[in-house]
Amino acid sequence: MLSIFDTILNMDYSKIRFLGRHILKNDLEYFSYSGSGFEFMVKPESFIYTVTISLISELREHSSQYINIYVNDKLHSKIQLLEGNNNITIPLNQMEGNHIKVVKLNEVYLSAIYLKEVVLNGASFLDMQSHKKKIGFFGDSLTCGYGLLGTQLEDFTMETEDFTKAYPYLTASSLGMDYVVVARSGVSISRQIYVDQLFNEIFDTVDMFDKCDTDKDLDYAVINLGTNDNGAFNMIEDEEEKKKALYKFKEDYISLILRILKDNPNVKFLICYKFAEVREPVNEAIRDIYRLISENIPNKCLLVEFKPNNQGANYHPSASAHESASKILINAIKSL
Repeated sequence: MLSIFDTILNMDYSKIRFLGRHILKNDLEYFSYSGSGFEFMVKPESFIYTVTISLISELREHSSQYINIYVNDKLHSKIQLLEGNNNITIPLNQMEGNHIKVVKLNEVYLSAIYLKEVVLNGASFLDMQSHKKKIGFFGDSLTCGYGLLGTQLEDFTMETEDFTKAYPYLTASSLGMDYVVVARSGVSISRQIYVDQLFNEIFDTVDMFDKCDTDKDLDYAVINLGTNDNGAFNMIEDEEEKKKALYKFKEDYISLILRILKDNPNVKFLICYKFAEVREPVNEAIRDIYRLISENIPNKCLLVEFKPNNQGANYHPSASAHESASKILINAIKSL
């Protein structure tokens, strides 16, 4: 019996520009982190033309995932992907545009996508140009946009997560920049609590497991971590153990910064905090990290304070809170 990977033609990816991290896996381009995807330009050769996109969807825990399809930066459709093969045909005309972009809305631990092929009927591919600047976002569920379309008492569903309404996508889009995301729900910097991997263990992966080249072209690195370490901190009763936990948190957070800096010697850092309610000792540890980095590396660095919000599904920030956070972050980036 043939598998879903056995019917693949050799796809020429040279005209496809990928968003976020991706690798060649099973002879197909593969991506998984929030906001990852791809884009391409076409030259219409008739007034009406079609674009058919063939994807393989991999799912964990849920029965579907979602992508947004944009035409000339306008939302064309939100598509539900089921497990396995998914073929999407988009009828277009010359007036609608010729730039097509596909963005993955759900997060890494729940879903992944393979691009099988893109078939044009009545059009041909054009070359793509890269953006001038690129932002890396490193974080947890707050960065993924977990539950932002839901309400406080609702459980998380794939429908309530939409990365294109989360602060990283809003920020990069507003500034006209490219982006890459490394984030997963429940991840901590230094002390496991909700998941079995720490952030530095997934740092150089495309999907938490498969290794990939780390990003070496970042102009800005936005780090928003510590919320889940706060949950672990709250479980410690012994005062000496609390001190050790905070020291380890700072040590591992700085190690992450130095790893990013090694690959991106001219990167500018934005250390974000307070998007969720966190105990003051953890907030103070993040402020200490900012001071240490500012004093010991020549790169520009800013501490960015968000406003806590828990009005989204499962007590995560709402879509409007992400909009507010994006405005704060945009102003901070412009000031660097």
